[in-house]
Amino acid sequence: MDILSYFQQTLTREEASNLIKEVNFRKGEYVYMPPIKPNEMFQIISGAIKIGTYTEKGEEVCYDILFQNEVFGNLRYLNGQFFEFAKALTDCKIICYELSFYKKMIVHDPLISDWFNKTTIQRWCKMETRLYRFCTLPAAERIKALFAEFDHIIVISKSKKVKILDLLHIVDIAQMTGISRQTVSKLLKSFDDSSKLKTNKLQHDSTILMDKKLIHHLA
Repeated sequence: MDILSYFQQTLTREEASNLIKEVNFRKGEYVYMPPIKPNEMFQIISGAIKIGTYTEKGEEVCYDILFQNEVFGNLRYLNGQFFEFAKALTDCKIICYELSFYKKMIVHDPLISDWFNKTTIQRWCKMETRLYRFCTLPAAERIKALFAEFDHIIVISKSKKVKILDLLHIVDIAQMTGISRQTVSKLLKSFDDSSKLKTNKLQHDSTILMDKKLIHHLA
């Protein structure tokens, strides 16, 4: 469901201009960070957003990457326990919905309520699946599963696209898989070495095949 179009059709032009705004963020800018409590909910139109929190030492911890129309923000249902940052991984175009309006729509409008319940359950399922992998899979398999989850190409602008995997740093992978940075680095190198071996073998097999064809032709 395209909630932006639905809202724009539901509201008058004046209401829409007051309740819905489009904002551009440059790569590296924060949409919000503690202790700021934004009075909007946010939807990604283009680009990617890193969602995370902070350790007691003030270090950033990434726990999700959002893109492709996903909605994020503080609904203020956690009694002040919300301590999250949202940071632009690329240049982003974001739609901001006034918070009280957004909450009213997800409660009182059946179509929006159904959409909200569906997308919320999908988000929970994704995070629960990631937690299951974290608890049960070997380190290498966790990384491969994470790569499969984020194997997407997103639009940044009309003339530019980027792979989500190209935006992930070793520290992001480590934090989202519960593996040390050193281990992630070693495993990524082993994946790369394995890929090179497979490529070399394919090239070798191809050379042998061509040699056989050549010998057969000459014979």
